[in-house]
Amino acid sequence: MRYVYLISTLIVYMITFEVFPQGAFLLPEGKNHIKIKADVVNNLMIIPVQVNGVELSLLLDTGVRSTILFNAEADYPLELNNQSTVWLRGAGDGEPTKAIKSTQNIINVGEAAAINQTIYYVSDSAQNFSPRLGFPVHGIIGYALLKDLAVELNYQKSYVKLYEPEVFRSKKFRSCTELVFELNKGKPYLNIGLSQNDTDFQAKLLLDSGSGDALWLFENTHEDIRVSENSFKDHLGLGLNGEVTGHRSRIAQLTLGDFNLKKVNVAYPDELSLAYLNGVDYRNGSIGAEVLRRFTVYLDYSAKKMFLRKNRYFDEPFRYNRSGLVVEHSGFELVADIDYSISKTSGNATENNATKTIFLETNMVQFPQLQLKPNYEIAAIRDDSPGAEAGLAVGDKLVKINGRDVRNLELDDITKHFFKEEGAVLRLKVERNGMVFNRKLRLKKLIKDQ
Repeated sequence: MRYVYLISTLIVYMITFEVFPQGAFLLPEGKNHIKIKADVVNNLMIIPVQVNGVELSLLLDTGVRSTILFNAEADYPLELNNQSTVWLRGAGDGEPTKAIKSTQNIINVGEAAAINQTIYYVSDSAQNFSPRLGFPVHGIIGYALLKDLAVELNYQKSYVKLYEPEVFRSKKFRSCTELVFELNKGKPYLNIGLSQNDTDFQAKLLLDSGSGDALWLFENTHEDIRVSENSFKDHLGLGLNGEVTGHRSRIAQLTLGDFNLKKVNVAYPDELSLAYLNGVDYRNGSIGAEVLRRFTVYLDYSAKKMFLRKNRYFDEPFRYNRSGLVVEHSGFELVADIDYSISKTSGNATENNATKTIFLETNMVQFPQLQLKPNYEIAAIRDDSPGAEAGLAVGDKLVKINGRDVRNLELDDITKHFFKEEGAVLRLKVERNGMVFNRKLRLKKLIKDQ
C-alpha cells in the first residue's frame, strides 16, 4: 500500500491579464495515442514532463486547473518567459503564497506538445512536497493537458496513456462502469453515493488525483456530513499554505456506478485548513487517489465521462497510520562503505615425496566507496499517539527501523510499517542532537469496527 501527504487543490488570483491563448496539446502526426511510463508514489501518478526543454517530474492532478512548478530552479536551469507576480491560495493554515506567472512556454508530455503555455512558479523552497513523498516532484499539471487529450491512468502497471478524444470514444470499455461528471472552471465534479451514520446520501465531490487520501468531506456543506465520534485528530497532509489538520474516520460505503467500496477511510479537514481553499461552498469534499488506484481510470474531459475498471487493488482494505508519525526525506549524506571479503588462494607443497594442496585464506579490505545515502526525519507527530508516548520528537533523525538501516530504504518502505495492524511493534533507532537511542512503540487501533 502507498500513502499520501499531498493536497493540491488551488485557486489563482491573477494580477495580470492573459495576453496569449494557451495552445492545445497535440500528438505527433500519424499517432492517435501514446504511452508514458509513470511513477506511482504514495498513490500519486508522477510523469516526466519537459518545460522549455528541461526534464521535470510533475504530478498528474485532476484537481488543478493551472500548471504549477515548485522551486524547480534549485536543481535545473529552467528559464520561464514573460514573468509577472501573482498569489496562490490552497489548503493549509498559512498565508497565500507568492508566485511568478509565466506565459508563452513550451510543454512536452511524452510525444505530446503544446505552445503558449501559462505556468505558475512558486520560488519559496519551503513549498516543496518532495520530502513528504521521498521522490522528486517539481510541480503539478492537470486541466492544461486533460482538456485536449483523453487519458488512461493505470495504477497497477504504472503508466499513463494519452488519446485523441475521437479515437478514445471508439474504444469498447468492457467490464467498466461509466460515470458522467460536471466540469466547472476546469475541475471535474462527481455526484457520489455515500453511507455514513446509518444514512445514505449523495455528495458532490471533486475528482482529485492529486490527493492520496481516499475521501475528504467538508462539514457544514451537507446536513448528513458530520464528524463521527468514532474518529481521531490527525495530520492530514501538506497543502500549498502549510500543514492540514483535521479528523480521520470511516464511512460504511462509497458507491461508484456499479462498484461499492466498504469501510472507506474519510478525512474531515478543520475550518482553519480550509479557510483559503476555493470552491468549498460548491462541493462537499473530494475523492482521491486511495480510491482511484483501485481502478484503471479512463477520463474524457471533452465528453465529461469517466470509465472505471477494477484492478487487483480493489479488495485491499483501507488502512491508516496507527503510529502517529509523519516521516519525510531530509536530504542526503556521504557514507563510506567498506567491503570486507575473504580471498582464497591455493598452492602445492611436497612432503615425504607426496604432493599436497594447501589453501590459504586472506582477509581483503577494499578502499572505502563514498555513496550518497538518504536521510529521514520525523516531520510531525500526532498528540497522544504511540509515537508521542514513546518520547519521539519532531526533527528526530531515523537510523534504523526494526533492525534495518533506513539509509538503504525508500520512504515508502519506512511508512508502510506505520499502517500495520493493531499490536504490531516498531523498534526504532533514532538520533537527536548527536545522541543515538532506541525507542519501541506498539501500534493502536484508533477507529472501532462497526
